Amino acid sequence: MRYSRKFLGAIALLSASMTGLSFASLALANPQRPNSVQNNGICSFINANGVNVRSAPNTQSQVVTKLNRADIVRAVRRSGNWVQISGRVTSPPGTSPEVVRPLRGWVQNTYINGCSEDQFERWRR
Repeated sequence: MRYSRKFLGAIALLSASMTGLSFASLALANPQRPNSVQNNGICSFINANGVNVRSAPNTQSQVVTKLNRADIVRAVRRSGNWVQISGRVTSPPGTSPEVVRPLRGWVQNTYINGCSEDQFERWRR
């Protein structure tokens, strides 16, 4: 699915400036090569700090990792109030090709938004 890079860049810039992050801090020191995950899911971003990514869509399941505001992920689907994630974008916004690391887990839908204007509220329906 295509999304507005200009809108994504504006969101990332706003989020980064609000949290004191730099674009360099959004990328890993040794990013992996792009893989098939980049086309699997809808560009989405995390809108809070310390968001738990869980192994199943419930608060009793194991925490796989934590994500922070402005982290960009690939979201696959929604189940109730949970959104399944298939990967985390580790390259700076606007980088082509985009670098996505596999990350499988679930996030509560209140902590995730779509990157593009037409997808922004997707996970809250």
